[in-house]
Amino acid sequence: MIQLTADDIKSREFFSAHTVFCYISAHGEVGTHALIETLLKDKTVVVPYCTDSVGNMICVQIHSMEDLEEGRFGIPQPKYPVEFPKDKIDFAIVPGIAFDKEGYRLGYGKGYYDRFLRDISPYKLGVCQEMFYLDTVPHDEFDIRMNSVLLK
Repeated sequence: MIQLTADDIKSREFFSAHTVFCYISAHGEVGTHALIETLLKDKTVVVPYCTDSVGNMICVQIHSMEDLEEGRFGIPQPKYPVEFPKDKIDFAIVPGIAFDKEGYRLGYGKGYYDRFLRDISPYKLGVCQEMFYLDTVPHDEFDIRMNSVLLK
């Protein structure tokens, strides 16, 4: 599995961030488990927690990978979901099936990340495998654009 590491992320926004929101990789996504372990050493780490099956999620602070269990859709999620204020997020690492050159993402179609990110303004880094970086992906006015995309 392709892994994302802290060394891959070279932005000043990442280095200066206190609170980092990071997806927990599953189903062939670029791996984030090792990255999360590294981030836990000196940053506040919050991860997604799906609250329903129609596209809503919150973020939950974790202190170790032991705070996770298998959740909805087979994706690891916090065992004890206590909502963390999402407006405290400085930097968000967001997965996608594909991204385009304008920073738009193609997800799984439920809009979880678009709803979650729509009313906050952290630096948003999309992550995908290089072969899924496209000229364009379908998007509309509800889709949230990434500040940048990191290819692995």
